Amino acid sequence: MSENKDYCPKTETCPLFQGEMLASKKAQEIYMRIYCTAGEKGRNRCKRFMLVKEGYKPAPDIMPNDDRTVEQIIKDL
Repeated sequence: MSENKDYCPKTETCPLFQGEMLASKKAQEIYMRIYCTAGEKGRNRCKRFMLVKEGYKPAPDIMPNDDRTVEQIIKDL
């Protein structure tokens, strides 16, 4: 799936995309639509992807819409 240009290149390893972060399938679908399959616009809003771009591996509890800045998340690591 990650070959689709609208999909995040990290879908194969992202626990959100793989269904490991949320108990609700519906919630997962919503997050995926907003972040994982929304092209560059979605990736640029995803805190998990932003952390990867900065060279960090996001903790399992970091959600794409974490209310902290990337700098705050890195500081809290």
